[in-house]
Amino acid sequence: MPFQDIDDAAETPLPQPPTQFELWLRKIFLEDWGLKLLALGIAVVLWLSVTGQNKPVTQRLSGVQLNFLKHPGLEISNDPISSVEVTVNGSPGLLDQLKLRDLVVTVDISSQKAGERVVRLSPESAQMDLPPGVKILYFRPATIPIRLEPTVELALPVEVKLEGDVVEGYEVTGTSVNPGRIRVRGPADRVNILQKATTETVRVDGRKEGFSLARVAINISDPKIEILDPNVEVRVEIAARKSDDSKVGSQRAGAPYIIATAVPHHRH
Repeated sequence: MPFQDIDDAAETPLPQPPTQFELWLRKIFLEDWGLKLLALGIAVVLWLSVTGQNKPVTQRLSGVQLNFLKHPGLEISNDPISSVEVTVNGSPGLLDQLKLRDLVVTVDISSQKAGERVVRLSPESAQMDLPPGVKILYFRPATIPIRLEPTVELALPVEVKLEGDVVEGYEVTGTSVNPGRIRVRGPADRVNILQKATTETVRVDGRKEGFSLARVAINISDPKIEILDPNVEVRVEIAARKSDDSKVGSQRAGAPYIIATAVPHHRH
């Protein structure tokens, strides 16, 4: 039986226990693989979610209010659309911050002259207050026809609009207004066709004596016309009917209303 030399046995190295660093590496790479894969999957999902939120998307904004910056001496005489659809691009987070009621498309047409014009909407010609990172792509419609007219002011005679039936045997004998003329302002083509201004309805039901009303409103239905003198004082004269032949200016049963020409009333 061969014998091992004592000196050779002494030179054989004994296995060393693993160091703390080796134990740490083994724990990281070789132990708990299931938990590590789960954590890795969660990290990947979170990363994809964050990058997806920052990826720009396109969104349509319908009903955005439209505003025109005009020359002070001109008015828009026609009735252009008041809102447009705007297509914008940006991250979902930024687009979610937009509030439609606060958005306004502003177009500067102050350099335009009177006449028929076509306003073109583009990211360069129209302005919107948008967060940094959100940009306008296009508008729908992209063109808007408008008619610009000079702003004019005119004084119009006032007529009183009466409605109802006075007491039987009585009649309206006249009306007067103070002031007898009121001022209006607006686009020339709309103002210049007006011949008179009419008051709101003044009812005479069941009356047999004259009466006065203060602050009777002027009624001009055109929204483009600004009424500079919006109220007048009205005096309605009522008297007993003298005869059946005297019916001028009277209010009869069955007649829904009359409009009596105003006679300017002067205070004494």
